[in-house]
Amino acid sequence: MNRTVAAALAALAGLCLFAGLTLLGLKTIGGMIHDAARTASAASDHYWRAQIEQSNAAQQAKIAANLRQTMALQEAARDQVAAAEARAAELEKENAALPDDGRCGLGRDRVRLLNKR
Repeated sequence: MNRTVAAALAALAGLCLFAGLTLLGLKTIGGMIHDAARTASAASDHYWRAQIEQSNAAQQAKIAANLRQTMALQEAARDQVAAAEARAAELEKENAALPDDGRCGLGRDRVRLLNKR
């Protein structure tokens, strides 16, 4: 073999080795980029899930507070209605106890009952 052919074959082999190592390096770098992107995506997902859970917890607390307040208001309204019904029954008893003199219209005692409402 000739020296020039041997040198050309050696140069070609070196060029093939260089190209192979370059491709291997690019593949490794591409894998590293892919892994970094996956890690960043997972971290972002974790962060936003935590934010959503925190927001949901705050909303649930507000709903619970509103529910407690509504229940307290309903209880107060029930008490007021019961008191008004009791007072109406008492006024009806007082009205029934008044004498019926057969006159038309309201007597002075019945007008006083109306003013007590």
